[in-house]
Amino acid sequence: MRLNKRFVLLSIGVVGMISSAAVTLALTHSGSPTDAPTPEMATEQARHHKVIPESAPAEVVYPLRFSYVPDDIHAYFASPSEELSWSVETLEGAAHPDTWSTEIQPKTGPRSKRAGRSTGKKSRSRVRKRRYTLKQRLKEISPKAKQRIAKKFEAANAQWPPAEIGLVGIKDSKRLELYARPKGGGEWMYIDRYPVLAASGISGPKLRRGDKQVPEGVYRITFLNPNSRYHVSLRVNYPNRFDRKMAKKDGRRDLGGDIMIHGKNSSAGCLAIGDDAAEELFVMAANIGMSKIKLIIAPTDFRKKGLPEYMAKQPKWLPDLYSEVSVAMAEFKAPPENPSLLTLLGF
Repeated sequence: MRLNKRFVLLSIGVVGMISSAAVTLALTHSGSPTDAPTPEMATEQARHHKVIPESAPAEVVYPLRFSYVPDDIHAYFASPSEELSWSVETLEGAAHPDTWSTEIQPKTGPRSKRAGRSTGKKSRSRVRKRRYTLKQRLKEISPKAKQRIAKKFEAANAQWPPAEIGLVGIKDSKRLELYARPKGGGEWMYIDRYPVLAASGISGPKLRRGDKQVPEGVYRITFLNPNSRYHVSLRVNYPNRFDRKMAKKDGRRDLGGDIMIHGKNSSAGCLAIGDDAAEELFVMAANIGMSKIKLIIAPTDFRKKGLPEYMAKQPKWLPDLYSEVSVAMAEFKAPPENPSLLTLLGF
């Protein structure tokens, strides 16, 4: 009798072990719900620009830049009080995902635990830079930037804050002109000019990713990045509707993007204007709203030199683009070529 009880208990134990193993195997192959990332986890990964492959390879891929932002994205950030940061989640709400993409570059995965310990110093890869919200960045840079802006508007006898801001970029003279229009309308008033410290490429529009060209056309500002590698930056809405329309005619697909006006003095396809100038534009954009800023980028000053002659190797649509740019530039009265010393010093 005792033997039978022992046999029964042993049988139950064996059956239980087999059932447990079967359930574990089934969950492993079918995918347990607890293994799938939760919405909170996905949001956190998107917020920090991390894309984690399913198979957990030796390398982790980090998306570095967004290559296209829709034309109407400024509507999402019309209020300067909003806290902006790079967010895949925000961009997905602005347009269909097919209309924008993420440029990624492989970066080696986590270093071994021993790395950085031999010298007793912390590994540089583990040091994280502070990430600002828009409010935090503005609180830091606004006081001094507003003082500089106020002097320039006072010298130009212009109203601050203005109703609109105009920026005219001239590639061959390497300058970015600042204009303002007062509330109630009226003519554009010249305020200042910023030297472009670095801008790659030659005369001509941007056609594809990697050509290192500064785009040419009439654009808007669509995003303020308080955490730019180049101090602070303002994102240009390249490619705009005209750029995409001409690319479709030409059969061009990858137009590139991520065109910025930013600080520092180095650039590849962007306009680097130095930290002080970038701060001023950044603060003005946050105060009056990005939708109130008009940006024109031209190969040369059409107001003084007229339109260039068409050359056979150029895109067939280029004369149409330059005509559009020329009409847009005509609203802004060209400043004198040799401003006074007081103007250059900001008085």
